[in-house]
Amino acid sequence: MKDYEYSVQAKYYDVLEENPSVEAFNKVLDKLLKKHKVKNVFDITCGTGAQAIYLDKHGYNVTASDFSKEMVAIAQKKYPKIKFKQADMRSANFGKFDTVISIFNAIGHLSESDFQKAIQNISNNLKTGGLYIFDIFNFDFMKNNFIPYEFIDTCKEVDGTKYVRFNKNKFDKKKQIMTINQKTYIQDGMDKPKTFTDSWDMQIYSSEQLKNILEKNGFEIVEFLGMDGKKFDKENSLFMLTIARKK
Repeated sequence: MKDYEYSVQAKYYDVLEENPSVEAFNKVLDKLLKKHKVKNVFDITCGTGAQAIYLDKHGYNVTASDFSKEMVAIAQKKYPKIKFKQADMRSANFGKFDTVISIFNAIGHLSESDFQKAIQNISNNLKTGGLYIFDIFNFDFMKNNFIPYEFIDTCKEVDGTKYVRFNKNKFDKKKQIMTINQKTYIQDGMDKPKTFTDSWDMQIYSSEQLKNILEKNGFEIVEFLGMDGKKFDKENSLFMLTIARKK
C-alpha cells in the first residue's frame, strides 16, 4: 500500500474531492445502515472523515482509522468528537462492530493478496452477522468504457485559489489493473502554481470475482448496488457498492 503524497497534498484533499456526490452517497449509506439496524460502525479507511463525521452526526457510534497520518490529523482537527486513529486496514483491530465500511474505492489500492488480508482482518472486526460495506470499480463496465486519453478530472476556484487536476490513465485488462497518472495544479491568486504529480495502481474486480473472494473468506453477498443506492447494472454501473455479511 502506497502512502502517496498525502504529506503534501492532504491539506488540499477536501477541496479537490468535495462534490455533491459525496453528500448524496452519505445519505445512501445512512439509509442502508438504518435498513440493517446498524448502531456501531468502523470506518477503516476514513480519509479526512467524510463518512465518519456524517454518520456520527446522524446518531451512529463511530470508530475511524486511516493509513495516512496526515489525513487522520485533518479529520481530527475538523471533528474532535471522534478519536481518529492511524492504522492499516490489513491489521487495524479496535473491537467488534455491526458494520465495517471502506468507501470511495479504498480497497482498490490493495493488491489481490493484500485485499485477502484486509478481508480477513475486517472479519476479525465484525460481529457474527455483521456487514462489510465497500465500493470499487466494476471491471465489466471498465473493460468497455475506459477513457484512454488525458482528461480534466477537477477544475474549480475556492476563495481565490484555483485547482485543476488532470488524469491520464492506463488499463491492463488482462491483469485488471488501472494505473492512474495524475497531475494537479494549485494556484493562489496570480502566484506561481504549485504542481503535484502522482501515480498508483488500482486493482479492479467483476461482481463474480468479488463474490468468490468474499465467500472464500467467510462472507456472503447481501446485494450489489450502484453508488446511488439503486440496482447494480453489471454492464452500466461504474462502481459496485457491495454489501456482504459475515457468516
